[in-house]
Amino acid sequence: VRQQCDEYGIVLIFDEVKTGFRIAPGGARELFGVIPDLSTYAKALGNGYPVAAFGGRRELMMHLAPGKVFQGGTYTGNVVSTAAADAVLERIQSGEVFARLEATGRSLIQGFKEIASRFGAPLIINGTPAMFGICFAEEQPHDWRDLRTKCDLALTQRIFAHMIEHGVWPEAAGTEPIYICASHTPADVEKTLAVFEEGMKLAVS
Repeated sequence: VRQQCDEYGIVLIFDEVKTGFRIAPGGARELFGVIPDLSTYAKALGNGYPVAAFGGRRELMMHLAPGKVFQGGTYTGNVVSTAAADAVLERIQSGEVFARLEATGRSLIQGFKEIASRFGAPLIINGTPAMFGICFAEEQPHDWRDLRTKCDLALTQRIFAHMIEHGVWPEAAGTEPIYICASHTPADVEKTLAVFEEGMKLAVS
């Protein structure tokens, strides 16, 4: 895609609202080694505080005010959100946060697979340890259409409903990723896997 954009003079924009500062310190651009022309960020950047940002190549950004393009908003530069984002960026510099995210996510992924296997349910997990989706299917889904047609969403929803009732909160429809944060502990992993197993038992019985 990067090569095609360069060839045809197209601006390549990465939507890193979900992946930025979550799947790697430099987001998807770092993980996949592809540098876009512009990137957008939010969510993990503020660690719960409302914040968004974008940035990119100098020759594009120079058009912003005092250039010809005005960019602003009522809460632009909000002091509290900006301070939160600054603290997040400082915290992730050491790499310790991402090592913890990686370990926590891998423990969950391995646990989900082992539990599903015990119940004879084919489970496919896509994504990174910090942000992954689960799909009960025999065949690998490749896009949104596959997710709706190849994955057993009804089974996922029954399991997730049980998990929510017992204090673990995945997205109820079963179509959003499971997100890991630095606050998750081994005890959280243990509880999540326990209620997932209970949900599996109820859903397949």
